Amino acid sequence: MFLKIFSRSLVARTTASAVLLVSVLVAVPMIVLIQADVRNTRAELAIRAEMATRIVLDDVTNALWDLDPEEAATALNPLRSIDSFAEAVILGTHGERFAVYRKPGAVIGAGDAATVAAVPLIHQDRSGAARSIGTLLVRLDTGPTDDAIRHHVLVLGGIGAVTLLLVVLGVIWATRGMTLPIAGMTRAMDDLAAGDVTVTVPVRHRDDEIGRMAKALGTFRQNAIDLRAAKERAEQAVASKAKFMAAASHDLRQPAQSLLMLTAMLRATAPNPKVEESARKIEQVVMTLKQLLDELLEVSRLDAGGVTANKAVHEVADLFEALDSQYGPVARGKGLAFAVPQYRAAVLTDRVLLLRLLGNLIDNAIRYTNSGQVQVACLESGGCLIIEVRDTGIGIPEDRLDAIWEEFHQIGNPERNRDNGIGLGLSIVQRLATVLDHPVKVRSTPGKGSVFSVTVPLAPVELAGPDRTADEPAPPALSPAPAPVLAAANGAAVATLADAPAKDGEIAILVIDDDQFVLSAISMFLTTAGHRVVGASTVAQGLRAVEDGTVRPDAMIADYHLSATENGLDFIDTVWRRLGLRIPAVLISGRLDGAVTARAAAMGVTVAAKPIMPDRLSTLVEQMTAGRPVAAIPLDIASPHKTLSE
Repeated sequence: MFLKIFSRSLVARTTASAVLLVSVLVAVPMIVLIQADVRNTRAELAIRAEMATRIVLDDVTNALWDLDPEEAATALNPLRSIDSFAEAVILGTHGERFAVYRKPGAVIGAGDAATVAAVPLIHQDRSGAARSIGTLLVRLDTGPTDDAIRHHVLVLGGIGAVTLLLVVLGVIWATRGMTLPIAGMTRAMDDLAAGDVTVTVPVRHRDDEIGRMAKALGTFRQNAIDLRAAKERAEQAVASKAKFMAAASHDLRQPAQSLLMLTAMLRATAPNPKVEESARKIEQVVMTLKQLLDELLEVSRLDAGGVTANKAVHEVADLFEALDSQYGPVARGKGLAFAVPQYRAAVLTDRVLLLRLLGNLIDNAIRYTNSGQVQVACLESGGCLIIEVRDTGIGIPEDRLDAIWEEFHQIGNPERNRDNGIGLGLSIVQRLATVLDHPVKVRSTPGKGSVFSVTVPLAPVELAGPDRTADEPAPPALSPAPAPVLAAANGAAVATLADAPAKDGEIAILVIDDDQFVLSAISMFLTTAGHRVVGASTVAQGLRAVEDGTVRPDAMIADYHLSATENGLDFIDTVWRRLGLRIPAVLISGRLDGAVTARAAAMGVTVAAKPIMPDRLSTLVEQMTAGRPVAAIPLDIASPHKTLSE
């Protein structure tokens, strides 16, 4: 626990280190001084004992030589005047006790408790030779001295402890004065790093290092506040831009749709070649405008986070088949060889977004390849499938490999030829790769071609099954399917077009669009193509035309945004219920999101982005009406006079 506290707290580590250092600095000198005092006192006692023996040495020697114990005791009597004297012992040559003199009341300690002075007793014999006749031992009592020493130690220890406590308190005060502001600033930095700019930064009103650090942290906090405000403004600007781009794109697509239909009709009914050529040029200009609108809206939606990946398990062979059907004719029409691999593997991805990403790469390869081939290849590596788009085009210089992902950056198109695109395809690819989390790489050799690779994760074995993707709807723009036979929401059966009575060679089409110019242009185009067209600008008009028998439609073309509360899918569903027939329908709009396309796919309604090309619209009408029966079949349909609310 303590180690954990020390590891996490700078205050604890600094305080403990300071206390330990000061304790050592105070305790070590004190111990040295006390030991020196004890040694000096003991040495002094030893010297005193030795001096005491010299006082009685001669008398004791004579008494021992005369073998007179009483005289020896009398000789030792002067030792009583020594304060520390405890006992005197006269030993013979063989260590036997000759005489013992002990001071009354003295306590003889053992071992280190007493100091002993031993002096040999020497006497001259008759021949004048010095002869050792015994030993005089004088013991001094060290008890009082030890008591005094202990008293001094206690006093010194108390003074040292108080001094140490005061020093420790001072160290703690000093260290906390440094560590607490640092700890507070650390917590503030952690909060700032977590995004909390409301944290209070400790203020240090001093011009020292910590004070300057506090000022710097305060500046950092203010910068974080400013940065967050700038980020919020930027996000608001991006959101506003996305809304503006969506609204502007929708509003611009409306006249573009009208122009496409009118120029197609003008080209078809041109009285002379000059008018036809002018109509064709206008159509090319509108096509360029359509491409620009599509790609600008795509970039805006991706930047605004309006596109999310709905990943599921898909069979990659189906993706390659869709790419081949869409881009194969374009490449071969330019004289290029186009090939996709015959490869089967289950991948975890968003089918629509991955098709869009690969489609942009293939379209870019076709644009910049004048001869040779465009090839899609794949290989497995480390649980992923690497899909490559290879071409034999103009290639990319090495110093421009990073710049190609920027908006409006093009290689080999300094004159900005719109036939080579507008330079947004690869920037969209990079944004789609980020949304999908599928890394995209490129390698290229100028003059020989380029290879773009996309890394897609393979589906886990337990998820990859033959029926896993059977229920996934195909994107309408790539593989439109005829309307399937579905049950009505309320459980009532709804007939299909195959059950409808045929009309005498006449194809009736109900068109609904809230924009009068678009409605008029589409109606005129389809009328020129030989169809009977009934137009409606509101839901009420369209339902009234169906209910009063004005039109018995063989197909419907509906804009999605019909009013603030009405849309084309609801209109189509209501007409189906009123007629009891599931009439083929096309939904067109300049603003389509994933929820709309998913609902349309579930209903079996073909989706087309506005502006729709005239040829594409004609093809869809032919597909929708190709299954009409040649003979009328009577129907037993419930009352056709249900209201829209039902």
